[in-house]
Amino acid sequence: MLAGPYPLVPPDLAARAADRGRRLLAHRILRHRLGWLLALLALAALCWLVMDRPWLPPPAHTTPPVEGW
Repeated sequence: MLAGPYPLVPPDLAARAADRGRRLLAHRILRHRLGWLLALLALAALCWLVMDRPWLPPPAHTTPPVEGW
Protein backbone atom coordinates (compact mmCIF):
# COMPACT_ATOMS: atom_id res chain seq x y z
CA MET A 1 0.00 0.00 0.00
CA LEU A 2 2.83 2.41 0.81
CA ALA A 3 4.87 1.25 -2.15
CA GLY A 4 2.29 2.59 -4.63
CA PRO A 5 2.30 6.00 -6.26
CA TYR A 6 1.82 8.96 -3.97
CA PRO A 7 -1.12 11.32 -4.63
CA LEU A 8 -0.30 14.66 -6.19
CA VAL A 9 -0.28 17.64 -3.85
CA PRO A 10 -1.84 20.82 -5.22
CA PRO A 11 0.80 23.50 -5.77
CA ASP A 12 -1.25 26.16 -3.93
CA LEU A 13 -1.90 24.01 -0.85
CA ALA A 14 0.37 26.03 1.46
CA ALA A 15 -1.16 29.34 0.36
CA ARG A 16 -4.70 28.02 0.88
CA ALA A 17 -3.77 26.67 4.32
CA ALA A 18 -2.22 29.99 5.32
CA ASP A 19 -5.33 31.89 4.14
CA ARG A 20 -7.59 29.54 6.07
CA GLY A 21 -5.45 29.94 9.18
CA ARG A 22 -5.60 33.73 8.87
CA ARG A 23 -9.39 33.62 8.53
CA LEU A 24 -9.75 31.32 11.54
CA LEU A 25 -7.52 33.58 13.63
CA ALA A 26 -9.46 36.68 12.57
CA HIS A 27 -12.77 35.01 13.48
CA ARG A 28 -11.36 33.91 16.83
CA ILE A 29 -10.20 37.46 17.63
CA LEU A 30 -13.59 38.85 16.57
CA ARG A 31 -15.45 36.37 18.81
CA HIS A 32 -13.13 37.22 21.68
CA ARG A 33 -13.71 40.96 21.32
CA LEU A 34 -17.47 40.53 20.93
CA GLY A 35 -17.51 38.42 24.09
CA TRP A 36 -15.72 41.15 26.03
CA LEU A 37 -18.07 43.77 24.60
CA LEU A 38 -21.09 41.71 25.64
CA ALA A 39 -19.65 41.28 29.15
CA LEU A 40 -19.01 45.04 29.39
CA LEU A 41 -22.55 45.83 28.25
CA ALA A 42 -23.98 43.39 30.79
CA LEU A 43 -21.92 45.03 33.53
CA ALA A 44 -23.11 48.49 32.45
CA ALA A 45 -26.73 47.30 32.50
CA LEU A 46 -26.26 45.85 35.96
CA CYS A 47 -24.73 49.11 37.22
CA TRP A 48 -27.63 51.06 35.71
CA LEU A 49 -30.12 48.81 37.48
CA VAL A 50 -28.35 49.18 40.81
CA MET A 51 -28.02 52.96 40.54
CA ASP A 52 -31.40 53.85 39.00
CA ARG A 53 -33.66 51.20 40.61
CA PRO A 54 -36.39 51.35 37.93
CA TRP A 55 -38.61 48.95 39.88
CA LEU A 56 -39.38 51.61 42.54
CA PRO A 57 -42.19 54.14 41.99
CA PRO A 58 -41.07 57.70 41.26
CA PRO A 59 -40.94 60.02 44.28
CA ALA A 60 -43.89 62.30 44.86
CA HIS A 61 -43.14 65.95 44.14
CA THR A 62 -45.95 67.29 46.38
CA THR A 63 -46.78 66.52 49.95
CA PRO A 64 -50.03 64.73 50.72
CA PRO A 65 -52.88 66.85 52.07
CA VAL A 66 -52.95 67.29 55.85
CA GLU A 67 -56.06 65.73 57.33
CA GLY A 68 -57.32 65.48 60.89
CA TRP A 69 -56.26 68.89 62.22
